Amino acid sequence: MKMLFLGCGAADYNWKNYGEAGVLGSTATLLDDGILLDCGPTVTAAMARFGVEKEQIKAIVNTHNHSDHLNFEEVRKIACDRKIDFYGSAEACAGLAECCTVHPLTFGDEFTIGGKKFLALPSNHAVENLREETFNYLITGDKSLLYALDTAWMLTRARLLIGNSHIDAIVWDATMSEPDDWRIFEHSDPVMFASIRRVLKQTGNIDDDVKIWFDHRARTLWPADPAEQEAIARREGVMLAHDGESVVI
Repeated sequence: MKMLFLGCGAADYNWKNYGEAGVLGSTATLLDDGILLDCGPTVTAAMARFGVEKEQIKAIVNTHNHSDHLNFEEVRKIACDRKIDFYGSAEACAGLAECCTVHPLTFGDEFTIGGKKFLALPSNHAVENLREETFNYLITGDKSLLYALDTAWMLTRARLLIGNSHIDAIVWDATMSEPDDWRIFEHSDPVMFASIRRVLKQTGNIDDDVKIWFDHRARTLWPADPAEQEAIARREGVMLAHDGESVVI
């Protein structure tokens, strides 16, 4: 399983300055060269920057209907008249039916793209419509990936849906670099994740070989110095996701 991080930043970046040093793109990841996880306002610019052709994109899987993760114009630029598959909440799908083959999801739904099986998990996050569902994903193929961005403590329903699944890699929300920020109710910090990590190891879902990336870093909630950011990652025993970085699980 291959990932290309197209953007690793939270919504407090000024994306009018995208491409300048220190400006992370809107969080999005390309899976196995053809599955786009989220499509925010910098995605097509990131694709051009990192050598991804829009014809490569076979499907878009959306975590939630916030503008930094779902920009309808960016989806239209990619989809054009190809009617690519789009998976997300019913509300997100409703705005894209003219350019995509839409697949409205609810948590617990399973679907397959290019040999990869996706399980939609409820995330601990809210959009403007508090009744609208938001998602994390357990993705399985030759390896298994927990893709958990814009989320806080793992919900009981998500934990039960994961069950006994073995997880080889995790891309985890790291909006905050330090604890006790008010955004903890729907975002994560290293202290929260460390506790979740210990429990997932106790339950046998992960082991010492699990690969973990911190993603979705907020400009105002992380040190500006990249060396300080890397030091936090080393302290927590994880890796930082970087725009344009390609990794193999």
